[in-house]
Amino acid sequence: MTSLPIAEPLSVALVRPAWAVTLGALLALTKPQLAFMSVLTAMVAYGAARPTAGVILALTTLTGTALAAAGALSLNQWWERRADAQMQRTRRRPLPQAQVTPAAALVWSLALAVAGVGVLATQVNPVAAAVAALTIGLYGCVYTPLKRRTRWATECGAIAGALPPLLGNAASGDLWAAPGTALAAVLLCWQLPHFFAIGWRHRADYRAAGFRLLPAIDATGRQTGAWSLFYATLLLPVSLAPWVCGTLGTLYGAPVALAGGAFLWRAWGFATATGDREDAARRLFFASILYLPLVLGALALDRLTAA
Repeated sequence: MTSLPIAEPLSVALVRPAWAVTLGALLALTKPQLAFMSVLTAMVAYGAARPTAGVILALTTLTGTALAAAGALSLNQWWERRADAQMQRTRRRPLPQAQVTPAAALVWSLALAVAGVGVLATQVNPVAAAVAALTIGLYGCVYTPLKRRTRWATECGAIAGALPPLLGNAASGDLWAAPGTALAAVLLCWQLPHFFAIGWRHRADYRAAGFRLLPAIDATGRQTGAWSLFYATLLLPVSLAPWVCGTLGTLYGAPVALAGGAFLWRAWGFATATGDREDAARRLFFASILYLPLVLGALALDRLTAA
C-alpha cells in the first residue's frame, strides 16, 4: 500500500529565504506608497510644463525622482528606528523587526539618495538635482529629528513634501512653471490637515515615542482642529488661484472648487467636534485621501485638453 505524502507544516511552507526577507525589507524601507505619490506629483508637474518632451528625458526624470524619494523615506525610517519600535502602528517595520541591520539600512538610504541626485544632475539638469537634494535634506535630516523637538516639525515636513512638483518643473526647464508651482502650493496646504487627522488618531503612539507633534501635545484636540481648519481654508483660494488668474481652465477649476469645499467642510467638522474627535478625524482623513487624486487628475486633464 502506497503511503500518502505528509503535508508540509504551514509554518515551514511560509518561511521565506533570507535573501527574500532582506529584499522585501529594503523595499519596505522606501515606503513605496509615499514614494509613488512624490513621483506622481513631480511627473504631473513635468508633463504640465513640457507635454511634448521626449520619452528619454521623461524616463530619466522619473527614475531620478523615484530614487531620491526612496532614499529620503528610507533615511527617515533609519533615523526613527527606535521610535518606530515603541509605536503600535510602526513596530512591524523592517528595522524594529531586525529584518535588516541599521548599518545596511543607512548604506541603502544614502545609496538611493546619491543615485537619485546623480541621475538628475547628469541626465536631466543641475537645478532638478538641487531640488531633489533639498528635498532629501529637509525631509530626512531636518523634519525627522525636529519631530522630537517642536510641533512646527509638521510644517517643515510639508515644505519637503511640496517640493516634488518644483522638481518636475525644474526637469522641464522652467522651475517656476505655473501649473507645477500651483500644485506645490496645494500640496503644502493639503498635507497639514491630512497629517493632523492621522496624528490625532495615533496621538497615543506619538506620545509613547516622545514626539512633540501637535496632536501629541494637544490634550483636547482644539488646537489640532483649529490648525486643520486654518490650512483647509487657506487651501481653497490657493488651489483656485490658477483658475481665477486664467492659468488653468474650468476643467481644473470646477472639480477643484467642489473638492476643496468638501475638504473644508470635513475640516470644519473636525475643528468643531466634541468628545474624542475620532470620527471627525477619520472623515477628514478620508476626505484628504480623495482630494489629492482629484486635483491631480483635474490638472492633468486641463493641460491635456489645452495642449
